[in-house]
Amino acid sequence: MANFKTHLIGGAVISSVGAFASFGQGLSNAEETQALFMVGVAASLLPDIDADDSKPTRAVFELGGIFAGFLVAFRFADRLKIVELMLIWGAVWLAVRFPVRMLFAHFTVHRGIWHSLLMALVLSLCSTVAASRWLQLEPLSAWLVGGFTLLGYVTHLVLDEAASVDLLDRRLKRSFGTAMKPLSLNAWPASLCLLGLFYVLISLSPDPTPVLMAVEHLGIETQPLAAVWPRW
Repeated sequence: MANFKTHLIGGAVISSVGAFASFGQGLSNAEETQALFMVGVAASLLPDIDADDSKPTRAVFELGGIFAGFLVAFRFADRLKIVELMLIWGAVWLAVRFPVRMLFAHFTVHRGIWHSLLMALVLSLCSTVAASRWLQLEPLSAWLVGGFTLLGYVTHLVLDEAASVDLLDRRLKRSFGTAMKPLSLNAWPASLCLLGLFYVLISLSPDPTPVLMAVEHLGIETQPLAAVWPRW
């Protein structure tokens, strides 16, 4: 398994290439390109969230708790005093930081569903839908956010698989095949839930025209895909 530094550098390099390509093709302006780069780097660290005490895990639950605290507290901004808002923020942060994190650690296994291509696709769609519906981004920009999420996430999986190949001894380590798998058969109930979530998210996704155009550039006919694309 590649270490944190390798994932960080690998994610930064691949995301840089993707960001320059996006800017060069006129898909994003300078500010958007920088944001896409950061999305890719963050996503390249995300699969290790299933390791109980990894740096990505600590960052997600500590920073996520702070962010969630602000979101919850400011829903009551027009009704409560500053001190009360701060108490709500602190309570949410503590809840995410401790009990939520412990529950997550209890129900996840390292190299489980988080190390799968299915999870990469689901998180990519999550970021696309969030960018479209919460941040009110245009379809192209929202799909770029999802694309860079997928790019960073898959980069992590590829690096993990590469670390499972011992070139000097010409052998495969026991961990080979556990990172970049289509889905987790050992956790098949969770995989089924992810498949259902995938369908829901793709139904909620923005106008798929940017994706279909990208596929067409590869010389693939998109009419059948457009015909079956679920829309809600």
